Amino acid sequence: MSKDGVEKRHSETALFAALYRAIANKEFKNQRLGSDDLAEYFLPSHFKFFIKFNKIRANVKNKSKKLTPGIYEYMLARTAFFDTVFIEALNKKISQIVLLGAGYDTRAYRFAMLNKGTKIIELDMGTTQNRKMKCLKKAQIDIPGSVRLVPIDFNKEELTEVLEKAGYENYEKTLFIWEGVSYYLAPQSVDAALEFVYRSSHKESVIAFDYVIAISKENIHNYYGVKEFAHTWRKHRSNELFRFEIEEGKIESFLEQRGLKIVNHLDNEEIERTFLLNENGSLIGQITGSFRFAMASPYSKNAT
Repeated sequence: MSKDGVEKRHSETALFAALYRAIANKEFKNQRLGSDDLAEYFLPSHFKFFIKFNKIRANVKNKSKKLTPGIYEYMLARTAFFDTVFIEALNKKISQIVLLGAGYDTRAYRFAMLNKGTKIIELDMGTTQNRKMKCLKKAQIDIPGSVRLVPIDFNKEELTEVLEKAGYENYEKTLFIWEGVSYYLAPQSVDAALEFVYRSSHKESVIAFDYVIAISKENIHNYYGVKEFAHTWRKHRSNELFRFEIEEGKIESFLEQRGLKIVNHLDNEEIERTFLLNENGSLIGQITGSFRFAMASPYSKNAT
């Protein structure tokens, strides 16, 4: 298996995320869960064929539950969370939305009718973006004029330069979506992205992101699915290993040191209660226990 990092080749994890979203769409088919009706267009043809069948979808989920417990449920919740954030920004007619590592994100296309003038900039490595554009073209899905796909290597290129060329407006109110990205980056790349949000955006801008907490070997059994997930990732995803994590309970101080303040934060149990309850109040399932959601805004530059 290639040892190149996620920045060197189209992302396999982005492809599997699209697979989970496509399965969820066939299982739930509603706007709260399974909302991504475009995800299957990014799948290889045999994947698209096989997931039509209930038995095969069940087999995929059962295998996922064994190898990476809670990841399918996490993808359900993650999609719902970022859908909510994205739609709210469009409804508020925010000036611009920047996707920091867009992967096969389809929100700019699924919610195009809600967009009344918001500029959307999708950043990701060129290999993944090229494949994404080919898939969109094959599916006859037009890229709206408000959307710009811009290649970047987050571990080597400066956000300031790349976004300036993409038409990003400094100090305009912006939503930054950082979905499924932070844990793959080197710590200095995480710092660079957060510093950009602090220095180059409106004080009411928001960065919404997910991250993982650091868990010791002694405590790993206290977090659902984490041990199995770590083993599977080392064995099968050696080219996309996690590089960044934050200590449990340290997110607020971590962000404060980088000029940002928490707007909202959800731990694993709060994620489940917010996004994974059936209509009768029962829990659809548990997510892998190391994942968290956060939203943060820059402190005022004039604050003392």
